[in-house]
Amino acid sequence: MRTFTRRVVLGVAMAGAAAFAALPQAVAQDAWPDGPVTIVVPFAAGGSADRVARNIAPFLEEELGTSVVVENRAGAAGQIGTMQVLARPADGNTILLHAQPYLSASIVLQGAQFGIDDFEVLNVHNVGNISVTVRSDAPYETFDDLHQAIMENPGSMSMGTVRGGASHLLALLLKDKLGWENRLVTYDSGAPVRTAILGGQIDASTNGAVSDAAMKPKVRSLAVSTSTGISAFSDAPYLNDALEQYGAEVPEIGDVRFLAVKAGTKEAYPERFQALLDAYEAVMENEEYQALLQTQGAAEETSFRGPEEGTEIVRNMHELMTEYQSAFQQ
Repeated sequence: MRTFTRRVVLGVAMAGAAAFAALPQAVAQDAWPDGPVTIVVPFAAGGSADRVARNIAPFLEEELGTSVVVENRAGAAGQIGTMQVLARPADGNTILLHAQPYLSASIVLQGAQFGIDDFEVLNVHNVGNISVTVRSDAPYETFDDLHQAIMENPGSMSMGTVRGGASHLLALLLKDKLGWENRLVTYDSGAPVRTAILGGQIDASTNGAVSDAAMKPKVRSLAVSTSTGISAFSDAPYLNDALEQYGAEVPEIGDVRFLAVKAGTKEAYPERFQALLDAYEAVMENEEYQALLQTQGAAEETSFRGPEEGTEIVRNMHELMTEYQSAFQQ
């Protein structure tokens, strides 16, 4: 058997190191992406989160130079798809497109086998304004009109909202901050809430402002939840402005749709994490993509906020869900 001396071994090692150093820098660091990137949507096809993923996918393909596949993994209020993302490597090849407060509802209310720290946010894609909406023929011209009616008729007035969503959280906040004793009627999605308000089955609703605006002139908005407002309800005041006369204030919240990767990705593959961010930001600046958002009425609510601000928004919503979890369970 041939015996290798220490000098020979060192010589081979040094030659190998020199050869590696001579490789193109991009290959030496990380030739990525080397396959498809997958966006997992833990909800059924056709919903708002799915639409965001399918809108952005072809533009991300152009920026990343690889195919971007959208997978719908619905079930257990988003838990099935989320668990599938966490079962895959933290390598940047899988992106989760989720929504708040639904992610936190799974954690806080349903005992999901994951936590808020299991994700690294790339960006909060949009924050959907919530409208306090009534029928146009309702006797409430202003938010104060609705407030006075609820205070004068404790227990008799109803407000519709989407169960477990940001609109539900806002309805609970209004009850808490204003001392309302109104009935909350919860629905599985925004569509039946809109049907109920048009049919006069409920007195008012908290629901997605963009979708509610599509019902004009049959409805009017008494207030919207974020200070950016919405052009379709341009005459609706910012909710906290409407609440000021009662000495009340609520956090600025909305339906938050965000993209994230599995925790540990940034540390293990910082170049990939940055590449995803750069590609994402480039998509948001793409004129064709912005035109698409305009046609869908989503441009006002969509922007590139980045990981730091996005993480803050996602975590603030989680804290609110934790604070109000007992009210959700009533």
